[in-house]
Amino acid sequence: MKKIKKVIIYSHQRYFANANIKKIINHLKRNGVKIILVSQHSGYAKVESTNETIDNEYTFTKSKIDSDLIIVFGGDGLFLTAAKIAITLNVPILGINYGKIGFLVDIDKKQALKQVTAIINGDYIIDNRMMLDAKILDQNNKVNKSISLNDVVIHNYGQLKMIKMKIFINNFLINVQRSDGVIISTPTGSTAYSMSNGCPIVSPDSNVICLTPISPHTYSHRPIIVNEKDKIKVEVDRLSVSHTMTTVDGSNNNNFEYSKLVEIRKSKSKLKILHPLEYNYFQILNNKLKWGGRS
Repeated sequence: MKKIKKVIIYSHQRYFANANIKKIINHLKRNGVKIILVSQHSGYAKVESTNETIDNEYTFTKSKIDSDLIIVFGGDGLFLTAAKIAITLNVPILGINYGKIGFLVDIDKKQALKQVTAIINGDYIIDNRMMLDAKILDQNNKVNKSISLNDVVIHNYGQLKMIKMKIFINNFLINVQRSDGVIISTPTGSTAYSMSNGCPIVSPDSNVICLTPISPHTYSHRPIIVNEKDKIKVEVDRLSVSHTMTTVDGSNNNNFEYSKLVEIRKSKSKLKILHPLEYNYFQILNNKLKWGGRS
């Protein structure tokens, strides 16, 4: 595989003072790797060397940030934010776990130096992950667009009231649902909010999209797995629009209020995630969910 020569280190600013992270950064520099530090802040990211800000739309010029790889030191939430930048720059991404469970940031920080060294020398596998394109229409007919690695969640907010919505697959009305919302997720997102609401875990190389209701009023509304080519449309009842929000990848920077129509389909873009050669998705599940322990 291609050796890595230019790396964006993406993390919270306070982590740049962490001794282990500094050790990895200095090791990469000694091996001729060009490093750009990008820190995450509330509502934006910042290039440390130039103070250039990267806004919520991830708009910046590629000429200013040239990279072969983004390395994330943090948890899955930070990885999801950095993934938007990776898609914009069309570069792969690598996650080192400085968070909690960490399904996406799969490299343990104790093994980080060894595994990062191997990866920059070309010893890695590329994991192409499906993403979703979402088009969201609000009550004023303003159109917002976003891209998602994990999920698009249409949910209630501000009031403890159910949402009434119609769900269509390829323009066919499959149900009229009253619930706290619905989660539309990729296979990658099946271990996130969807899993908490009863969706099965889906292998990330599966060509499917998951629809999972949130606290449905009727037990007959169950999770549905559809083909990746299917087009999903959610129409929110006019009496529910005032307390409906759409959130993309769980981010406060990707909340869209008063959603009345949401259209979702598989994106043409795919996120490239790098893993060590010994990476095994089912081993990750076994470790993170503690399936190997005594019940």
